[in-house]
Amino acid sequence: MSKSLFIDFMEKMLSFPLWIKQTIFLNLSNDLTTYLSNEFLDVQEGELFHIYKPALSELGQNELLTKESKFDESIYSFMNCCSKGMSLIEIAIENNFTLEEVAKAFTFCRTSGFFSSEVPNLISAIAGFIAGKYRTGEYFIRAGKMTIEQLDEVLNKQQEMNASGKHVFIAELMVQMGFVREKDVKSIIFMKEEAGKRFSLNPDDIPTLTMEKESFDIRVENTRLKEENEILKQKIDALLTFIKDHKEGE
Repeated sequence: MSKSLFIDFMEKMLSFPLWIKQTIFLNLSNDLTTYLSNEFLDVQEGELFHIYKPALSELGQNELLTKESKFDESIYSFMNCCSKGMSLIEIAIENNFTLEEVAKAFTFCRTSGFFSSEVPNLISAIAGFIAGKYRTGEYFIRAGKMTIEQLDEVLNKQQEMNASGKHVFIAELMVQMGFVREKDVKSIIFMKEEAGKRFSLNPDDIPTLTMEKESFDIRVENTRLKEENEILKQKIDALLTFIKDHKEGE
């Protein structure tokens, strides 16, 4: 299977000189820490939605082969990429999907039984939230960060406040009552907002590394040869002068 645009992009990025990669890393770290909590920054590979690789079940493979249900073509494009072992970020870039569109296709295929293995809770929760299927409170419950009982407390508190003429958002109350951290709420909401952006990657735009070492060595060698030639020329000139003076002396 040919490499996806994203894999090609990453391989070229990873081949950059250390001093370039370190600078990129520091700039990205400073940028990400401004709006993502440590929980999202320290996430393990198996918990990151964008790089998850869903595998099709037999039911999913049959549907992709027959297209019996006549789903939207974007669903079949998504499933076709899944059959090739692509990650969700590869699927997005390869099809020019937004991450939100990927999340909707992912959630649809999961609930339709088209995946061969159980999707981790956190992956499923993020997909549902980005796709607009889950609201903030339900996301935190499904992600295992809050209990149903705690959400009930929040809803009851919200009703009390609404009755007294004080309107407050669920997410704000969850933070005030100490059930979740403010930055965790901001992180997931920001992630959903960003998921609506389309990221296009053209092969011609992928950064390439120009190896100058060989050219540099050639330049050094040429400089050395020029210096040796100059020295040799000076020696020949001195020898010719000596011979000329010697003949005149005879």
